Amino acid sequence: MDIPAILGSLQIPASAAPSAPSLGYPLPGQTLEATLEAVLPDGLLLRLPDGTQLQAQGTLPFPPGSALTLAAVPLPEGAGVRLQVLRASPPPRPALLAPLVFGEAAGLMERVQSGEALMPLADLLRHLLQGGQAIAEHPESWSTWMKEAIKNLADPAASPDESAFHRLQAKEGTGWFELPLPWAPGAEPMRLWIEEDRDPSQGPSDRVHRVFLSVPFSTLGEVRLGLEQRSAGLRVRLWVQDPQQVASIRQELEAELASLGRPVDLKVFALPPGTPDLRAMAGASPLQAMG
Repeated sequence: MDIPAILGSLQIPASAAPSAPSLGYPLPGQTLEATLEAVLPDGLLLRLPDGTQLQAQGTLPFPPGSALTLAAVPLPEGAGVRLQVLRASPPPRPALLAPLVFGEAAGLMERVQSGEALMPLADLLRHLLQGGQAIAEHPESWSTWMKEAIKNLADPAASPDESAFHRLQAKEGTGWFELPLPWAPGAEPMRLWIEEDRDPSQGPSDRVHRVFLSVPFSTLGEVRLGLEQRSAGLRVRLWVQDPQQVASIRQELEAELASLGRPVDLKVFALPPGTPDLRAMAGASPLQAMG
C-alpha cells in the first residue's frame, strides 16, 4: 500500500471548531479539497468548494490561489484537527501578468536557443556565449542584446505569451522586462523598468523619462541604476552593496555622463541586504525612487 507524501501540515484547534458539525468543516478521517485563499498574520485562510472559509494555524510553501488536497487527522487528546497536505497545485497562470509575476528571462533564453523565429537574436546569443566575459565587458554588447531582446519580447510572432503585456504597458508609457545575461548562465537576470511622465500640457521636450535597471555582478553584487532625463538635465542614482567599491571610478563615470551634453546630478547609495528585487518596485506610476 502506497503511503502518500505529506507536503506540509496545518492545524485547527478545538477552540476554533463550531459547537455543532457544520457543512464543510474538516472531520477526522475526511479528505477534502481547498484553495489557499490568503496568508494571515497568524496562519492561512482556506476556502472550501462550497465557499466555506476556514482559518488554520501554520504555514505552507505555496502561493495564494494554490489548490490543496487535505487529509484531516485528529490531534492528541481532542486538541483539534491536523490538516495534512497530500497534493498541491499552483494557481492558474495569469496570462497577461505572467511576465511581471513569473518573470520572462528563462522563457526568452529557451526560445533563442531553439526557436527559428528568433534567428537574429539567436545569432547574437551564440556570439555572446562564444565571447563570454570578454564580450560582456563591451557596452555595445549590452546595448545590442537589450534592444534585440526587448524587441522580441514585444513581438507577437516571437513572444505570444509576453507581447500583449508589453504592448498594453507601452500604451501607458511604461515597460517591464527581464532579460537573461547570456555570458552569465544561471545568474539573476537583468531587470528593467521604463516609464514616461505624460502631462498633456507639456510638450515632447518637457516630458520626463526614467529607466531603472538591476544587474548582478560577480564582484560588486547587485547593482541598481536609475536614470531620469528632463529638459534641465540628467539625474543618475546608483545603488550598490558597498558604495566604497565605486569611489575609484566615480570621476570617470561622471565625466562619461557629462559627455552626453547635459548637466548631470549623480548620487551613490548603499543597497541594504534583503532589499526586494526591482520587480517589487514596478507598477507605480510614476515610480518615485530617484530620491
